[in-house]
Amino acid sequence: MSLMLAAMVVFLAACGGNANSGNTNKAGTANNEQANDTATNAPAAVDESVRTIKHGMGETEIKGTPKKVVVLEWTYAEDLLALGVQPAGVTDIENYNVWYGYLDQKLDADVVELGTRQEPSLETITSLAPDLIIGVKFRHEAIYDQLKAIAPTLIFNPYPEEGGLDQYSEMEETFLAIGDAVNKKADAEKVLADLHASYEDSKGKLAAAGKEGQSIVMTQAWSAEGVATFRLFTDNSMAMSILSKIGLKNAHKDEAFQMYGYSEGSLEALTKDETKQASLLYTISPDDTVFSELLPKNDVYNNLPFVKENRLYNLDGIWPFGGPLSAELLANKVTDLLTK
Repeated sequence: MSLMLAAMVVFLAACGGNANSGNTNKAGTANNEQANDTATNAPAAVDESVRTIKHGMGETEIKGTPKKVVVLEWTYAEDLLALGVQPAGVTDIENYNVWYGYLDQKLDADVVELGTRQEPSLETITSLAPDLIIGVKFRHEAIYDQLKAIAPTLIFNPYPEEGGLDQYSEMEETFLAIGDAVNKKADAEKVLADLHASYEDSKGKLAAAGKEGQSIVMTQAWSAEGVATFRLFTDNSMAMSILSKIGLKNAHKDEAFQMYGYSEGSLEALTKDETKQASLLYTISPDDTVFSELLPKNDVYNNLPFVKENRLYNLDGIWPFGGPLSAELLANKVTDLLTK
């Protein structure tokens, strides 16, 4: 009898232990599920970081990560696209798409039109309730106070005065500033590192083809009322800085400093000895016929060495005032043309 009672005590104790163990596991599972639900439903952390961005009108504090950015100059739309950011609004979208149609990165269809680059619509900008506005000094300095009353505003100057940065260096500096402003500084640095690597690649290809140091002239040209006009890019321009980085030499010289990076003139500008002996690279609007119809009717043009010797290269409308995406395309396009 004593043995039976002892056995029953052991059995009951074992059952009690198992029961308690089972309850503990269920409670633990329930607690874990509750903790997971709490973590899932917890609000996302708010970015409270503050960055001070230097620009052409001083310094501006940017808090957190701007979600809605409007840009009043085309180059800065390109800069955002290079960082994987779609702007909320852009000025003169129709012509942006004409001149930037060569980019793989496109503006979304729902990007809002903000008027002209010269006179952006303050009413439309306000209606978008942007977190950040980016403009250009020579167009928007006069409305800076109105813009910054809407949202934090950065105003950049792509045309430094003599003795300052060249246009290319300013482009990179501005791109990094915009990257910092939208909280993508590391991405911006990566874009520029890849760009520099592409220059080295192009330089190597040109050298291998015996084109290192080749003399070139680059022009943006157009026709109006039967007259051709040429912008010949000077050494301080962004375009010529890019081409010098890949080993080419600018044949066009201007004794005066050209703030916008080009000398403007007629066909006569291409008849100077150093110019006409160089290869000519040109970029034009897609619908302009200056090189296909107007100039071929001109005897002076037809007798220029770069025409007679087939050293005339079409850059397919690449915009010479763009950002890092345009810069890489320009270097790659010129390299392909000269190494064929």
